[in-house]
Amino acid sequence: PELLIMKVALAARVALLAAAIYAVAAQPKRPAPVGLAPLNPAVTMPTVQDSLEWITTSGQSKLFATTEGGKLYSSKNSGASWYDHTPDLQSKEGTKSSDKVLALITSGEDESHENIIVQGFEGEHWASRDLGNTWIQPCGVLGADPNNCFADPGNGVAFAYTFFKMHPKLPDHVLVLVERDLEPESEFLALDLMYSADFGKTWQNLTETAGDRVWGFVDFDFAPPVPGDMDDGMPGIMATVYETEEDMKNGYYDMWDYNVHFVYTTDLFKTSHQRMVMCGNSFEVLNGDVYVAQLRDCLVYHATTDDEARAAMEEDTDIILKISTDAGKTFTQACVPSSLGQRGYTVYDWNKEAPGPDFLSVDHTEVSAARDVGFIGNLYSADVNMQFFSLNMRDNIRIGGAADFTNVAAIPGVYLANQVVGHAMTMDAVKTRITYNAGGVWQGIRPPLLGADGKRINCQDGPDSCELHLHGDTHWMHGTWKTRLGSVYTHESAPGVILATGNVGKSLAFDPTSVNTYLSRDAGLTWEEIIKGPHIYEFGNNGGLIVIGKMSSLGPTDTVQFSRDLGRCWEELKLSQMISIHNIRADPQGKGDVFIIRGSIDDKTADGDPDGVMYTIDFNNLMQVDTTGKPTYVWAPPRCEPTKDYEQWAATSPNPDKCILGRNATFTRRMRDPTSLCLNRQDYVRPEPETKACECSEQYDTECEFGWERPNPLGMCERMKTVDFVKECPAMEGREISATNMRIIAGSSCVDESGALGRDKYRVDGGDGGKGRRRGRGVLAFFLWMFFIGVFGGVGYWAYNQYDLGQYVPMEVKQCVNGAWDKINGLMGRKTAAPAGYFEPLGDFDADEL
Repeated sequence: PELLIMKVALAARVALLAAAIYAVAAQPKRPAPVGLAPLNPAVTMPTVQDSLEWITTSGQSKLFATTEGGKLYSSKNSGASWYDHTPDLQSKEGTKSSDKVLALITSGEDESHENIIVQGFEGEHWASRDLGNTWIQPCGVLGADPNNCFADPGNGVAFAYTFFKMHPKLPDHVLVLVERDLEPESEFLALDLMYSADFGKTWQNLTETAGDRVWGFVDFDFAPPVPGDMDDGMPGIMATVYETEEDMKNGYYDMWDYNVHFVYTTDLFKTSHQRMVMCGNSFEVLNGDVYVAQLRDCLVYHATTDDEARAAMEEDTDIILKISTDAGKTFTQACVPSSLGQRGYTVYDWNKEAPGPDFLSVDHTEVSAARDVGFIGNLYSADVNMQFFSLNMRDNIRIGGAADFTNVAAIPGVYLANQVVGHAMTMDAVKTRITYNAGGVWQGIRPPLLGADGKRINCQDGPDSCELHLHGDTHWMHGTWKTRLGSVYTHESAPGVILATGNVGKSLAFDPTSVNTYLSRDAGLTWEEIIKGPHIYEFGNNGGLIVIGKMSSLGPTDTVQFSRDLGRCWEELKLSQMISIHNIRADPQGKGDVFIIRGSIDDKTADGDPDGVMYTIDFNNLMQVDTTGKPTYVWAPPRCEPTKDYEQWAATSPNPDKCILGRNATFTRRMRDPTSLCLNRQDYVRPEPETKACECSEQYDTECEFGWERPNPLGMCERMKTVDFVKECPAMEGREISATNMRIIAGSSCVDESGALGRDKYRVDGGDGGKGRRRGRGVLAFFLWMFFIGVFGGVGYWAYNQYDLGQYVPMEVKQCVNGAWDKINGLMGRKTAAPAGYFEPLGDFDADEL
């Protein structure tokens, strides 16, 4: 009986195992369609929409859309329905205005207020203090309240030359430039700065207030708010100005003008303004810091009266960047180690809490016509003092103010960039690089093994051709909705997840038929090809949802797809008609479950213009259909459980200690569990990452100092021979730097800098070819030290290996010894082994433009 029972039990176990195997084998690779009802458009517009603003305040949340034809729409129910505001905007003729909206002006701050301005044409502008629930009409129109109307800042004579700008903290205070009414035959254009303290009801001409101290304005902005700034009711204002009429006439046709100056006033120009930067032509206020482009030889120009000498300087102008991290009170020069001229800057400042920029993209004049192709620039990384910038990447793709350079949100230190490699200087030579130490070292991207169709990706042209290349901001910002390809995209709500379009091959492809869509969920270490063809994408549900749609560069579509498990599985949503998708948007924080699909329809109407259309996907109100296709009930996916649907993920890098910029960070993220496919709860708050500081590493936490670079991968930093760095940056004279000519990368949280840099330092002396005067031991001490190493080092090394003494040596001592041994190898001409994947020279390789 016992044997029979055992046989029965064994048979039962075999049957259960077979059933389990069959169940696993029978599971589809992707979940079966959920049977969701097709979506109908939320709104159709007579022309294509050109902007979408999602404004959330403490009191309400509202969406606004403007169209190319000049209409304004809004939605107060997260895009479920839309209202056309255009008929509510009264015109001066006493009729409803039609297609007269030029732009919607909002605060642009993280904590939005409810003031908005609708900028129109011919002096007609509208405003609202409650996000469009009620409107302030233009003064003088039929029915406008004379005590609450928006006056024309040009007074019916001039027109608004720029967009309105509201004060970031006190939005009733508004600035705008208007064209001055000069004599009809004048060849010059003069601009007045108009200021309103009552949200456009009345305007003050600040040119007239300044009297003969200012003749005309070039650009303007409110000064960064500081405590006490508005105690007297007058905000600080920064501007670039012509101080006299003669100044304006002398340099009117020049791109860069020695007679334009950057000034600052705290009393609306009632008294003399402060000339903060002489020859300061262009400026930006970003995260409380101020950046001013100044002509390099400004003082020399104004010190001479020789017309020929001045004319020669005007022919060959060069600029430098001045930075203020104290709201414009003081400025320092941003020193860039290049003998090439500087023509423009893009400032990247992703770390809003820290003063100054993270990186600069600089548009240089080039030494040859072949290189002066107009689509390259250099990237430079800041030091902790925001003054001495190191060369980070040469020949980075740059078009206008946009550069192919971006960070990975929530993972400081990880960046991606596109670079022209070789001497061809063509777009066929563009390659994508990634860095895990803020540009200290760049490397290629290892491609996925399999395509989205499950087939192996084969590289035809050898190992050098087998890299992943991704599109950046330049293609998106300088393309049209018919030609754009999605750029590298990350979001704080999904740490470590990267979406991009690109290709596997020797270089970046620009033909849409050669481009596919890729995803990484480990900050770029590994990649998956998630779908064939270029798609546009967006995050939502606190990183729990990704929505993608085929880009219009490949033609129209009637399908979008979404993933509930970070791109492992994709489910389809049908649209009621074929559309060309322009973009997909979600709330700026990426927390909600609502996505807006922006697109257009070729309606074949007589006007020849496509209609605009928007579809709204609300994952809380999708309808599921029965077998007949009839919508029956609301689709209700499960919500994630904290105890079983999340995992811990440590951001990793090629660093053996898995540290990125001196810290080891562990994040909470959704698991890729095919049996769950849940959504984050609406009240879900992602826990703060757990971080641990790491010891400073020469390989992973350092970069070359200003004026030095590594000609060989991970070699010693050598002086840049083409740059007289003391001439380029006088502040370098006498500056104390590490004897290694390296520094800790700004933003690194590593501890014990001496472990990476050593303790020896010296002061830079411009007269000795950049070698400087070293502090500490001299030549005799060096040879005595080498003698000591020679006598005792061999014995110590034998004992270390013979008895495995390394297990008892503290990490600090190991790093010190390894650093010394690397230094000896460098002196003897021996190369240190490079870590896996790191091959680009250190130092050889987020944003507003000046």
